[in-house]
Amino acid sequence: MAAGRAPRGTPHRRAARPPPDERPRQRGRLLVRADSIAPAEIRHRPSARDVVAHAARHPDAPPTITQLAINLGVL
Repeated sequence: MAAGRAPRGTPHRRAARPPPDERPRQRGRLLVRADSIAPAEIRHRPSARDVVAHAARHPDAPPTITQLAINLGVL
């Protein structure tokens, strides 16, 4: 049997992940990275701006996402 694989007949179980609203740091890193790769996508698309604003309003939002929201004028 290969390492890391479940034996046949054993259901594969994924680790439970918290809902997206409970992962503000991960979401913040992703948005800041997206802004560094393709700034126009984050800065000019209304839906992306809404996501940044929503992420920045979370009580546990990292400072980088809050700063990005302030720079975009959505917070």
